[in-house]
Amino acid sequence: MEVYKKNQGFQARLFIGVLLGGFALFAAHAVYGTFIESPQLYPGAEVPLVGTKLTWGLVSAVTFFLVSVALIGVYTTGYETGLGRVDVNSKKTVEFLIDTQGELQKVSWPTREELIGSTGVVIILLVILGAYIFGVDWVITRIMKIIGFL
Repeated sequence: MEVYKKNQGFQARLFIGVLLGGFALFAAHAVYGTFIESPQLYPGAEVPLVGTKLTWGLVSAVTFFLVSVALIGVYTTGYETGLGRVDVNSKKTVEFLIDTQGELQKVSWPTREELIGSTGVVIILLVILGAYIFGVDWVITRIMKIIGFL
């Protein structure tokens, strides 16, 4: 087994893999929470070294997490699995991630001074716009009270 296009798109693959791994961890926790009251595998079953009851919910959550991580690994590395559709789709996903990283490297990122200047302009315009909306609202409210509508 070999990583598909090993030296290309490493940062994009790593970022997406870690992000999806985090989602899989939260989803596995949700599965465990859903089946938290499920029965034990057998009476007195515990997880060694931890002392937690070994329930079907825990087994389901761990199984879900491991399968998810395996799929994330296949789709972010492009490993050959022998399953035709999975291999084709994983290679398409890897190509997309490589292309995404390539396009992001072409982006002209602003300097610190440009970013601070643009942020200042946005904040000033938001304050002006807020004051304008407040003023218009205040005037319309006064007019409505004068004519007896409010």
